[in-house]
Amino acid sequence: MEKRIEQILTELVSMKSLTCSEKEREPAQWFVDFFRSLPYFQSHPEDTGAYAIPNDPYERIVPYALLRGRRPDTVVLSGHFDVVSSEEYGAAEPYAYQPGGGELEKLLTDFPLDEAQRRDLESGEWLWGRGVADMKGGLSIHAALFERCAEQAEAGELEGSLLFVPVPDEESYSAGMRGAVEILRTLQQKYGLIYKLLIDPEPTRLVDGAQIFSLGSVGKVMPVILVQAKKAHAGRCYEGFSALNVLADIYLRTNGSLAFSDVYGDEATVPPTWARLRDRKEGYDVSIPHRAGGYFTALSFSSTPEDMEEKLKRICTEAFLAQVEKLDREYQRFKTMNQAERQEHLHYEPCVMSFHELCELLRSRDRDGFERFYADAYRRTAESVSAGAASYPDATLAFMEETLNYSDIQYPVTLIGFAPPYYPPVHSDHIRGKEGYGSKALAYTAERSEKDFGQRVRPENYFMGISDLSYGAVTAPFNYEKLSENMPLWGDAYRINFDAMEQIGIPSVIYGPIGREYHTYAERVNKHSLYHVVPAVTRALIEYMWTV
Repeated sequence: MEKRIEQILTELVSMKSLTCSEKEREPAQWFVDFFRSLPYFQSHPEDTGAYAIPNDPYERIVPYALLRGRRPDTVVLSGHFDVVSSEEYGAAEPYAYQPGGGELEKLLTDFPLDEAQRRDLESGEWLWGRGVADMKGGLSIHAALFERCAEQAEAGELEGSLLFVPVPDEESYSAGMRGAVEILRTLQQKYGLIYKLLIDPEPTRLVDGAQIFSLGSVGKVMPVILVQAKKAHAGRCYEGFSALNVLADIYLRTNGSLAFSDVYGDEATVPPTWARLRDRKEGYDVSIPHRAGGYFTALSFSSTPEDMEEKLKRICTEAFLAQVEKLDREYQRFKTMNQAERQEHLHYEPCVMSFHELCELLRSRDRDGFERFYADAYRRTAESVSAGAASYPDATLAFMEETLNYSDIQYPVTLIGFAPPYYPPVHSDHIRGKEGYGSKALAYTAERSEKDFGQRVRPENYFMGISDLSYGAVTAPFNYEKLSENMPLWGDAYRINFDAMEQIGIPSVIYGPIGREYHTYAERVNKHSLYHVVPAVTRALIEYMWTV
């Protein structure tokens, strides 16, 4: 098993499958060929194939293969084969894709390693390189196990069923897993499969000597804020109102605010972090920025997009009023310094609305005209994303501004929308009809891991790194339609099939080889965990879940 995992890992890592690129097609094709080469699928070709992701700019596919055993109880193996870029390796970059050869380790001795990194490097107990931990190591384990199970299935000796769905694009927008949901539902309906567990072999970490086992995955929502205030010449600044003042106030009330943190047991989500914050001027002129926009990431265990919208409407209103009051207070002092000023007070009325509310306002004015505008603007915006000219959040902000332009609204207004990607929070103990399945998988994994290898296992309720687990089920239902209405790019450019997610309802967990510092030049995976502990325990867990 060790040699087979090493062989598969070497082949997969050699493919520079950079996320959101055509290079992701190479490992996808590798899996297609791998599945077809197994004798079982030469006898059952209808149970393997590839799902073409609709409207995908890189023409990526999701390979899949189903081993049908004696019973419909099914365990799903998954994991992503895309990786992040590797420029941080510098001159050593080519060797980052050649694990086990020793050249990368030699070159890393001259890197600025800390004490722990150097100790791991000198120990010889870790395998280094891009993707060895995140997450081609885990995929290699699953591929080797699947190969063994295929031999049993061919002989008619496989107790339960096993479905393997490796996916692209986890590092960016999860187009692969969002597409895989369609595969899972189709096979469920075709064969009456009963999904018992999905195992995602993301690299896991050690905490006080115990390996972490994740029962769920944190949710993520990305609010987009666009502020319009009042334009004026800088020399007559009190005749205008800067949108940056309002947006900056909103930023200070949200970025790092613990009011947005969800708590589950002794775990909490980290507070929001803004990724972009700037005016919307395209060039230089001597005027006050009358528009400013940005977006941030907020994580959740239970909070819904509706909860986020409600909080933001209150915060945006409070920020606007605070900045108007501050502006007038400063102006009153300025009047005592400059006798030419004649305004009694500076005052602006707050107007905060969601993107959907703006669209409904425009439909009420001229439905046909607005629908023609919207269809054309949507097409152009979606094309910019497909061409790689804009990210989803940047394109969302631009779409919101184009819609505001169309509205011809001249008064100050703050718009709230949401940008892809959206990740619902999920917990494997809270799947309807399969309550507690995650904890059952945890208890068995912990027992086998410690008994057979002396490796303790420690649970966490929610994986904080954001993962594809979010699309295997819905454990915190909300108004899906309202989310789609306030997400300008919802449609052909971005979609989540919540109905299919509810139908498949798979308890999902994260259990993979122990790794460290992925996405850096110090990315590494523990050899003993990769070659021995996780393969054996995963195989035992699969067989156990068939009987639960």
